[in-house]
Amino acid sequence: MQRENEEFVEDPRFRQCTKEMWATLGLFVINILIVGGVAIGIGLNKSAESMNYILGFPAWFFWGGIIGSSVFCVLPYFMVKFFYKDMSIEAEEDSRGDY
Repeated sequence: MQRENEEFVEDPRFRQCTKEMWATLGLFVINILIVGGVAIGIGLNKSAESMNYILGFPAWFFWGGIIGSSVFCVLPYFMVKFFYKDMSIEAEEDSRGDY
């Protein structure tokens, strides 16, 4: 319950969490566009006879599914290491001493 004379004060962690959320969503969208785009660009409307194979996989699957997905499995490591910040999720004590 909020008291009458209190103003809402935004938690300073909210801004960082919002940045992290947008970065994660952006990485996901870029992943879908690149992996899907490569697979569609290489394999769309090709007959089985004209398909190229790499290590036994169709080229569209190798470049889009295997290589593209492998790259996007490594990128989140760097995003977490350099962009995300470690912060407590515990409630912060306000000036009155209660939570």
